[in-house]
Amino acid sequence: MPLTIEHIEKEMAAATLSPRQLSDFRIYLAALASSKTGLLQDILSEKPERWLAIREHKKSDRAADREWEATNLGIAEMKLRMLLKRIDTLNSALSAKLRVMELEAKMIV
Repeated sequence: MPLTIEHIEKEMAAATLSPRQLSDFRIYLAALASSKTGLLQDILSEKPERWLAIREHKKSDRAADREWEATNLGIAEMKLRMLLKRIDTLNSALSAKLRVMELEAKMIV
């Protein structure tokens, strides 16, 4: 099965994972976060110019924000931000699980 966020979520919820698997998941999530952050960076570099063009025809910043959020780039920005939050949450959970395993291993020795 190819590694995906959904696969990691399912594995974390259902199985006892080895430290090696947890580490592999963290490496995958780091690479994914880096890639998606690059895409978000591309969008954010275009946003000021496009947002200002939208703002010229709106009465308020909020109205311009709403219109931006409805554009393809605005939707992509929101999806990337939510994905990065999911990645961060999963990474935190994996880190916590690894710390617990490390403490348990020290107690056995």
